[in-house]
Amino acid sequence: MTGSRPAIPRELRRRVLIEAGHRCAIPTCRATLVEIAHISPWVKVKKHEFKNLIALCPTCHTRFDDPHNPLDRKAMRQYKANLNPLLSLEVDKGDQMRRIGAYQDFRAQFGAWVRSLQAFGVVKSKRKATPEDVEQARLLTADTFASALISALDFHHHWKGTRAEGIAGAIFYHVVDWADELSGSAFPAPRSVGKRDIADELSEASIDLHLAVCEEVGILSPEDV
Repeated sequence: MTGSRPAIPRELRRRVLIEAGHRCAIPTCRATLVEIAHISPWVKVKKHEFKNLIALCPTCHTRFDDPHNPLDRKAMRQYKANLNPLLSLEVDKGDQMRRIGAYQDFRAQFGAWVRSLQAFGVVKSKRKATPEDVEQARLLTADTFASALISALDFHHHWKGTRAEGIAGAIFYHVVDWADELSGSAFPAPRSVGKRDIADELSEASIDLHLAVCEEVGILSPEDV
């Protein structure tokens, strides 16, 4: 550190450490001996900002500083975004907080609906399942769908006109198509329908949605995404 570079304020440093759980932010590392690193280098930004700081162990910090290492700035931005989108926002930006809240609720309710559909698919594809088993599983999907639909409408309200809205809509209707196919299939449902790996199908789109949300609220820049 040069003499012209001020120390990171104690409260800012504490916030960065709390965000990462006082561990290295790289999920496959998670070492407890950590340093505070600048994602965009200090020589470029000349300031300490929460959104540009991340906790790294000395080894990962050295790898990040190596221009020949694949642990680049884009990867580091994504690690930062994955820690906790809520903590990566300024606390006085109420509208952003509501938008993130709508996103998190959409993820939770949508996830519950998908899990109930997966359970319904397993039951409906079993030859030994009783009609009562199938109907009970179907009713659960109806309940979770209602909650998922409400959360999707709320997400649409807060994210209308953004790239995130388009991705979320595509994800939602992809699962709707599967749900219709599953409900309309005869008993027992074909394995290709009942035990379809919908989570794997949605994996890439889910990551794109998360990154689009982070870009929109300023955690990631367009060039990072």
